[in-house]
Amino acid sequence: MLIVYSQWIDQNRYNWANFFQVINKNSESINFVGLAFWLGIIGISLSLYFLYPELFAPQQLRNLFSENLVPGLSLYFLVSTLRGFTLIPSTPFVFAGILIFPPWPLFIVNFIAVYTSSAIVYYMARAIKFDRYFHEKYPQKIEKLTQLLRKKELPVISIWGFLPMVPTDMIVYVCSVLRISVLKTLIGTSIGEGAICAIYIFGGYYTLSSIFNIA
Repeated sequence: MLIVYSQWIDQNRYNWANFFQVINKNSESINFVGLAFWLGIIGISLSLYFLYPELFAPQQLRNLFSENLVPGLSLYFLVSTLRGFTLIPSTPFVFAGILIFPPWPLFIVNFIAVYTSSAIVYYMARAIKFDRYFHEKYPQKIEKLTQLLRKKELPVISIWGFLPMVPTDMIVYVCSVLRISVLKTLIGTSIGEGAICAIYIFGGYYTLSSIFNIA
């Protein structure tokens, strides 16, 4: 399935490139709209939380989404995929998902979303100016990653994806710059992120179950 997915992306790379050339020409407007969109979501969420705190009780959220599991997971997948445009770490989304979804469906959907969000970063890093962001914010890490990847590709990608204190999107960007194959990049990322997300999801679920008595 992963091979078919990567082949489909490769076959449509020129369509994606043309599309994101248009985006690049309007990147400042898009960045402003994207920032306003996320700030609006945060503002609405905080307002609802303070006005109706009972709606955000873990058991209440779980009951709501258990009755709408497929739409809820579909929305989670969409948001987790679009996260690739924002460079927001995936950890907050995983922890939020632990509160409202059963562990196995959450893990599977999150695992698939790792592929889609990483593919976005891999093919669109320059178009949406991730290169400027990473080189300005993490110049030493970018240089170190480049040196490591030239020696061992898959192990470095997997280990980096597992480390919770570093942005996974950074190594996907460097793999894109170094022209490491998208298949190897996605496999390595999924190994690392899959392992750390499994710890988060299953460990967090059973911890919260014991604290909040979640069924």
